[in-house]
Amino acid sequence: MSADPWDILLTFTRLGLVSFGGANLPEIERVLVEQKGWITPQVLAGGFALGQLMPGPNMLAMTHYGFAAGGWWGALAATAGFYGPTALLSAAAMLAWQRLSRWRWLPPLRSALLPFGAGVLLAGALVLGRSSLHSWPAAVIAVAAFVLLQRTRVNAAVVVLGAAGLGALLGL
Repeated sequence: MSADPWDILLTFTRLGLVSFGGANLPEIERVLVEQKGWITPQVLAGGFALGQLMPGPNMLAMTHYGFAAGGWWGALAATAGFYGPTALLSAAAMLAWQRLSRWRWLPPLRSALLPFGAGVLLAGALVLGRSSLHSWPAAVIAVAAFVLLQRTRVNAAVVVLGAAGLGALLGL
């Protein structure tokens, strides 16, 4: 079954407008997996991991999700919907931010947004963990990857590829 490209465009436009700092994985999971049924939790987690390997925006996974939902037209609609309106909105916000940069309330506002961003990131980590960690070996690989990324300067792509290779060897 292939989803309607127009529905994909509208859905990913809404998802792009409610995603801050790159991702709102809980909402993306709720809509694409639970509500629309276009992808599985495994496709969500796999696409996110693949997006981490690519240079540039890590949410290129949206193209992958759109392809899974509706083929090439779905990939195009998802990419245009997720990035187009938010790019325009971001440019307008940047211009407004520069014009208002001398206002006293701007630094407190920026500081007030930080806990919100941390909450969104934590919720995203929980979504990925719930859909990816189904065994002790998988949990050990995830913890080892986290420690490697926190304590060393190893390239994240090397860690992702190493974890994927180890997971494949273990049959995860």
